Amino acid sequence: MLHFTKMQACGNDFVIVDDRAGKLAGLESPLAALLCRRHFGIGADGMLVLRAAARAASDDVPAFGMVYVNADGLVGEMCGNGARCLAAFIRRAGLAREHLVLDTAAGAVEVRFQDGEIVLDLPPPGAPRDDIAVHWRGRDWLFDAIDIGVPHAVSFVDSRAALAAAPVTELGRHARHHAAFMPRGANINFVALDQGRLYLRTYERGVEEETLGCGTGATAAALLAHRRFGLPSPLTVVTSSGEALRIRFDGIAGKLLQLCGGAHFVAEGETCPGFADHLLRSPAEATA
Repeated sequence: MLHFTKMQACGNDFVIVDDRAGKLAGLESPLAALLCRRHFGIGADGMLVLRAAARAASDDVPAFGMVYVNADGLVGEMCGNGARCLAAFIRRAGLAREHLVLDTAAGAVEVRFQDGEIVLDLPPPGAPRDDIAVHWRGRDWLFDAIDIGVPHAVSFVDSRAALAAAPVTELGRHARHHAAFMPRGANINFVALDQGRLYLRTYERGVEEETLGCGTGATAAALLAHRRFGLPSPLTVVTSSGEALRIRFDGIAGKLLQLCGGAHFVAEGETCPGFADHLLRSPAEATA
């Protein structure tokens, strides 16, 4: 049996497993594919694994390892919504108070709990790219792209009505494999600007569907909107779930890049005997 916690942020849902002992090392991908499979498993957009950090950030700021695995077993670099959920999980377990560091494959992410929000200090983004043409069904769609530790492409549409009509799943499934985004692929975002707010829809690689929210997608949208339209910090990004995220930055290549939002506990429990036993048995048990 495996103990788990289910959480969500902006409707982006996760199964969280505490594996600070490292017993699940090497099993992350098949376990995520099993646990996250809707209808047959617990169901989630991805799995978050809490690990012991390779190093301590300081005596006063505890550090933890974060492994993020998408629902199809693809190991992701980082996840903004997931990082907030895992930080809240760590805090509720009494392992940290107001400040901690998550070691991710995208770099160190500092986390602070401030004024009822969870604030992530993200690593510096990569260099942006403009006007990447993706041809689909007789039309060229233009995307700007930037790496927020996670690769993102953003298409700005004219209105919220156009955003509602955007072929997010169909075009996203095509565009995420486009040669311009290889070899890692990209998360595909569609964004509308309305009264100073950004409205976001995202197709996530690894989930291979539209999700209700994407933290790094919101960050990418904010930075690229600042670059394209001159919008100032902070920017509010409203996800498909209706939940808003706030992005603070000091320019496209500045040192300040913060993602601010909440995280919500849903459930916790244990898998039933027989579920995932073929993965969780020790080598000695498997050969007995």
